[in-house]
Amino acid sequence: MRIGRAFNELKIGEKFSESITITEAHIVKAAGLFRDFNSLHTNEPGMRKSRFGKRILHGALTFSFMVGVYSNIFHDTDISTVEASIKFTSPIYINDTIHMEWEVKRLEEKPKIDGGLVDLSGEVKNQDGIIAATTEARILVSNKTIFE
Repeated sequence: MRIGRAFNELKIGEKFSESITITEAHIVKAAGLFRDFNSLHTNEPGMRKSRFGKRILHGALTFSFMVGVYSNIFHDTDISTVEASIKFTSPIYINDTIHMEWEVKRLEEKPKIDGGLVDLSGEVKNQDGIIAATTEARILVSNKTIFE
């Protein structure tokens, strides 16, 4: 049984979104997972004197959250992320609630794999509607579960 959307069910302009509130635990876990203990993320007293005024979320975690949105949508039809990029435009802080949204921009059928390439464009906004990041991704999606 397939879980998730299939390539042949998609339409250009379709959107997928999720929201999450950033916590101290996200920052701590990301620092350990990514081995990124930069003061931007781990030094609260030091960051009070910085241009940001407080610690900020790891960029890698921001992008990981975005990938999670389409991973949840396609689940077991997502063959691979072929390419992806992110541009950071504003910091994300602890206690911010971010809204992440992807839009299907282009569909390219690939009959040999019974699926196709999906070009996505995305944004991450905070609770005030400020855009924190813009993203692009190209993923390979099947019409059936990849576990058969």
